[in-house]
Amino acid sequence: MSVWISAAFVAVVGLTDSSGLVATEVIRAGAVISPANVSSAEGEGGEAGHLIGREARRTIYSGQRITADNTRPARLVARNQIVTIRYVLGDLEISTTGRAMGEAALHEPVTVMNLQSRQLVQGIVQESGWVLAQ
Repeated sequence: MSVWISAAFVAVVGLTDSSGLVATEVIRAGAVISPANVSSAEGEGGEAGHLIGREARRTIYSGQRITADNTRPARLVARNQIVTIRYVLGDLEISTTGRAMGEAALHEPVTVMNLQSRQLVQGIVQESGWVLAQ
């Protein structure tokens, strides 16, 4: 009976601890995870491919596993960055520039200050880094 319990424990530990990627060098907080600074671990997990291109939340030291918990989507807009704001309604499109009040990744909301009117505008970050005003 104890053999079955220990085998089940080893199987559960093996399933929960297999992230698939291990850092081969120190990855600083804010750096993007790339194939150059990671290697595949034994028992490669399904999430390993999704971790490439993400940003480290905190410093990850050489030999540590890289997981979804210690990474986040890469930021396209940084605080105080000048971005293009677009408002689209049917055929009407208005474009201007603004200063980001926070940071955001793809499809995340961000507040932007319109540089001409000094009004705060809420928008969603798009693929090329511009903000769709709402």
